[in-house]
Amino acid sequence: MKKITLLVFFVFSLSISAQDLIITSTNEEISAKVEEIHIETISYKKFNNLSGPTYHIEKTDVTKIIFENGDVDTFESDSNNTTSEEKSATLEETEAFLKEYIETYCYDDNGYLINRYKAIFEGDYLRLIVMNKNQTKELSNYLYNFKNVYSFRRPDRRANELAYINFHVPFLFNEKKDKWDKRKLVMSVEGHDTAQSIVNALKHYNYLLKNKSKKPDQKF
Repeated sequence: MKKITLLVFFVFSLSISAQDLIITSTNEEISAKVEEIHIETISYKKFNNLSGPTYHIEKTDVTKIIFENGDVDTFESDSNNTTSEEKSATLEETEAFLKEYIETYCYDDNGYLINRYKAIFEGDYLRLIVMNKNQTKELSNYLYNFKNVYSFRRPDRRANELAYINFHVPFLFNEKKDKWDKRKLVMSVEGHDTAQSIVNALKHYNYLLKNKSKKPDQKF
C-alpha cells in the first residue's frame, strides 16, 4: 500500500511540474500550456483543461513565462519597449548576424541530404536560397517579409543538439505581379542555443523594420 501511495504521489508531482507558468504584470500566475508566442499576443490552454478553448493574452500584460523544461522567456513592458540588446544592435548588425548564422548553422533537411542556405538582404526583405550539397545549384529561392511575421515560435529541440525553427511569414510567390502569400518556413539548425539566438535576432529584426520609419519623438 505504501508503494502504491508513493507511486501515485510521484506521478502527481510529475503532472504538476509538466506545465508552463505565465507570470502577468500584476503578479498573477497562470498554469498553462503555451501554444504559440505571436508578435503581440500569447496563445495558451489552461493546464487543468488542455482539451478546452485556447486563450490569448497581450504580451504587454506578461512579464515572463517559465516553461516546463526550466527555460524562461521575459517580456518588456510597452512603456519600456526596447531591451538593452534592441537599443544597441543596429539593423545592419542584425542583418550581418542573421546572414552569418543562417548560412553557417541552418539547412534544409529533406531526409537524405543537408542543403545549406544563402541569405541575402534586399531592402526590407530577406531572400533565402537553398543550395545543393556542392553549392553549385539553387534548389529553391524565396523572398520573405519578416516585417509582417504572423507568429514567432520557440525552437523545437531534438536530440543531438538538432533544433527546428519555424515561422508563418509572407513570401513573394509571383515577383512579376508583386503577389504575396503566407508560407510556413521551417529550417533545421545545428545547436539548441544557436536556434534560440536566431529566433531572438529575427524578433529584433522584425522590431527594427517596424520602427525604422518612426520619428525620434514618436512613441512605439
